[in-house]
Amino acid sequence: MIKTVAISVFFLVTSFLKTSQDQITITLVYEGLDDGVYYFSEDQDFNTYAFKFIDEEASKKYDLSNKKLIGSSFKVTYETAQLMDEENEPYEELTIKDISKIEKK
Repeated sequence: MIKTVAISVFFLVTSFLKTSQDQITITLVYEGLDDGVYYFSEDQDFNTYAFKFIDEEASKKYDLSNKKLIGSSFKVTYETAQLMDEENEPYEELTIKDISKIEKK
């Protein structure tokens, strides 16, 4: 009985913490790595994307700590997660799911 209640409470709490996830693929320019966060920007409208997480398989493709990659264009597939902080304020967390460098012709 206690185990059932604990599992129910766990699912209830996690359902409030993570409300939605979507995968998006976009072409971005790599701006660099700072304090474990990967920064990219859109070439045309200069929106900046900060990715705190990267899937293990995607991280094996490129060494994004290499400064030579700064300024390179990538096709980035990422997932957004809408979360709530301790004060019930919503925030968005971005995770790179896949990445491939776009070679200049």
